Amino acid sequence: MSRLAQDRKELAVSYDAIVVGSGYGGGVAASRLARMGLGVAVLERGREWVPGEFPSRLSTASREMQMTGARFRRGAPDALFDLRLGEDVHVLVGCGLGGTSLINANVCLAPDERVFDGEEWPSAFRQDSAVMNGYGRAREMLRPTCLPETERPRKLQALAKAAEVLDRTCARVPLHIAFEPQATVGGIEQPACTLCGDCMSGCNVGAKTTVHSTYLADAVNHGASLFTGFTVRYVEKAPGGGWRVVFRTHEPEDAAMPARAATAKYVVLAAGTLGTAEILLRSRERGLALSDRLGKRFSTNADAIAFGYNNDVAINAVGVGYPPRAKVPDVGPGVAGYIDLRKRKNVRDGLVVVEAAVQSAMAPLLPVILSSSAMLGTDTDKGLADGLDEKGRALQSLLRGAYAGAVHATQVFLAVGHDDAAGELTLERDRIKVSWPGAARQPVFAEIEKVLKAAVAATGGTYIPNPVTHRLLGGNLLTVHPLGGAAMGEDASTGVVDHKGRVFDTAAGHGATAVHDGLYVTDGAALPGSVGVHPLLTITAIAERAMIHFARDHGFELPLAVKVGLATRDLRTDAIRAVRYRRGGLAKRVGDGLKGLTKS
Repeated sequence: MSRLAQDRKELAVSYDAIVVGSGYGGGVAASRLARMGLGVAVLERGREWVPGEFPSRLSTASREMQMTGARFRRGAPDALFDLRLGEDVHVLVGCGLGGTSLINANVCLAPDERVFDGEEWPSAFRQDSAVMNGYGRAREMLRPTCLPETERPRKLQALAKAAEVLDRTCARVPLHIAFEPQATVGGIEQPACTLCGDCMSGCNVGAKTTVHSTYLADAVNHGASLFTGFTVRYVEKAPGGGWRVVFRTHEPEDAAMPARAATAKYVVLAAGTLGTAEILLRSRERGLALSDRLGKRFSTNADAIAFGYNNDVAINAVGVGYPPRAKVPDVGPGVAGYIDLRKRKNVRDGLVVVEAAVQSAMAPLLPVILSSSAMLGTDTDKGLADGLDEKGRALQSLLRGAYAGAVHATQVFLAVGHDDAAGELTLERDRIKVSWPGAARQPVFAEIEKVLKAAVAATGGTYIPNPVTHRLLGGNLLTVHPLGGAAMGEDASTGVVDHKGRVFDTAAGHGATAVHDGLYVTDGAALPGSVGVHPLLTITAIAERAMIHFARDHGFELPLAVKVGLATRDLRTDAIRAVRYRRGGLAKRVGDGLKGLTKS
């Protein structure tokens, strides 16, 4: 087993470029800047995770949860699941080398092209082809592909029935997952997906084509240095030119020491929507001239989660993990299919609905949580016989667990759409705060509920809004796709960064379009609103576009050719490589046949 990150003691005091954060935007920046020949350091607050280390049990998953509220903080600062509790909106993001790509659903959909016609988007997005080039480059790196037609998971079949009721079709969704053994463009070996359903708690198979195994591996191949356990506090101009990036580590002894810094000519902020906004807000408090729009235009991407509990058909939407913890039919990837509801006259009325699997670590909790939540849900079919069947299945789950009965017959729906991006990010007690009174009352959520109730009725289930947010977290919205806060604009009066990701400089005497030389934002914080689909591909494409412009503006060549003769690496743990896996009656040792693969 090998790793990409270096020992934090090897961090130098100065680099050509420092990238803060390692998700989609940060990964793109690291790879492309390194390919330009710059000396690059990536600073990530989380740990490096490799296949075989992700939590697959409730006990280990609970230890990997950090929670931050207005007046409290619990959990390790580098725990994998990072939940931010707000008065109006809660946010869940990933924390680790590779960012949220480690624990997301891998959905690679581009938005309706009309999205970019919105007045919130800079006009440059409609005037050049770089954004389309960005999508192409993103796909070349992430290699999205659909679940093979030979696989027919039950949750996908149930979604097809829901699509019929909605007068739409169910399609297989492009995913950055390897369904056949391969090596990533970064030279990381990948076994084929085992359809275990645990994508959203981290892939212990190694089939998930994360930022870690693609862009970051590519950055290392071109000389970049990756460091974990660094929390960046703020940035400021260095006396001799360039930037000082001020940070702390998670070492206990570091808390009593002054914050340290490294310098660079170029700094790219890509610490996630909340992290990037937090760094910029602190930087402004320390005198950096930034737009008054900082913190504005926060969006949840109209995220919604609901359950179709105790359907009349088996759904099999609880992950089994790897190695498998239950003998059930193949669950499928975390998400396999989607219903496209975007073909509407007003692009902002469009929705996308996907089915999903709950990660195996949550399996012990599901029978009690869902059966109790169902009492407040809406049963979509009636009748004495049906009621008796439902009670029987509920009892079966309580007695036999999540892989039987009512929970085994439960569908998970995730929906995204468009909100008005009226949320705001501010600093309170030196922590980021999300404020958005009335966010849950936006019309889009009533429309989503209407659609999802109809989808649940297609298979005779009980409609349950997200039981975690409704019963445990005060009924607030929960988003896994936070966007905005350092949004793009035509100038400093409408945005924090320009269409190239350059941060506006509002110092006295500067024009409205003046920028801070060398300071960039390339993550979801730069998006000025919702995109109506899962945003990972758009964030990646816009970061690619920013790097295209960076190279042009600074006179760098940006070669994209695959490195010839690149040796591949297997990042999986020894224990996972030794697992024997049987599927379709054929036994094999995971990892067989992978040695010697080269990038295509």
